[in-house]
Amino acid sequence: MTTRVTPVTTTTATREASMVEVLHLAAVLPATVGLCCAVGDRRGRARSVVSAAAMLAAMLAMAAGWPLVPPLVWTAVLLALGVAAAARLRFGRGAVAEPHARDMQLHRALGLVLGAALLVASAAGHGQGAWGHPAHVTSATPYTVALAGAAAYLVFTGWLVVHSVRRRTPVLGAVEASAMGLMTALMALAPLAG
Repeated sequence: MTTRVTPVTTTTATREASMVEVLHLAAVLPATVGLCCAVGDRRGRARSVVSAAAMLAAMLAMAAGWPLVPPLVWTAVLLALGVAAAARLRFGRGAVAEPHARDMQLHRALGLVLGAALLVASAAGHGQGAWGHPAHVTSATPYTVALAGAAAYLVFTGWLVVHSVRRRTPVLGAVEASAMGLMTALMALAPLAG
């Protein structure tokens, strides 16, 4: 009696799922670097640390598959922090006159808002809606807008890093901006891989 052995093949869906998981897990590293930079910046404020910690928590939740808190909650948290950071940039006591500090604040605020949009796109991209239920994606337009926003953000990140080096500002700002840019790129790629 002969036993026939069939080779085990990895399906396309399994490869796509594992690629999405790798991208989500990889986004945790730059989020951690961003938090370390926010903590290490002497001129930084507690608000920067809170925003960076929220972004890291959202990345960890995404990498873990949203076990406790659904994507909509993280989206709301990041969006609220981003809008608050932008409002402080313009009106609040946090308004800064120094151009580089204002650029960094704007970069953080935009990163939070864009991160919220990309969380929704990522959740929808691998079959889960923002509310934690199965997604019914009828149009790629919201993701296309988020992808265009990510591309513009990466251009802004490159500009900010180059100007940080030219102005000889503390290196933490350039590292933080680079980490946020890398995290954004990884988040933007995840729905494409899924």
